[in-house]
Amino acid sequence: MLFATAEAMLAKYPLHVTAAPNASLLCLSSKPLSEEAQAAVAASAERLGYGSSNVAWVAVAPEAEMEACTLPLTENDIRTIVEGIDPVAVVVTDSNAAAMMAEAYKQPLFCDHSCRVAGRSVAPFTNFEALLATPDSKQKAWTLLKELALE
Repeated sequence: MLFATAEAMLAKYPLHVTAAPNASLLCLSSKPLSEEAQAAVAASAERLGYGSSNVAWVAVAPEAEMEACTLPLTENDIRTIVEGIDPVAVVVTDSNAAAMMAEAYKQPLFCDHSCRVAGRSVAPFTNFEALLATPDSKQKAWTLLKELALE
């Protein structure tokens, strides 16, 4: 049943969600992530025990060339997607996406501090992509991501 619900989310939001129906980690961002950022999240997912191919990628606003034919996600859409995919944990890559998730769940999210939302571990970042610029800032990102480790 859960697999069918996740597949329904993938079918309903094809321009916003890319995932395997059994994704155990969800990555929410305001816009599609750069290849470098996706690779960093996937590598982290592998190290944390989720597997690099078990990440659901959710972009609030689709690629620029697709914007004309689809609207950005709403807070209700975000909650529907998260609940439909039902991941163990969520990475939120920027403050705009964090604000939308906070509104979706009517619960504050403080960027750069791990928390739990609806029973899920969440790592919300102010700007994950900016943290990939230097070794020191990458270490800060990894410190927050480690809070999502499967034990």
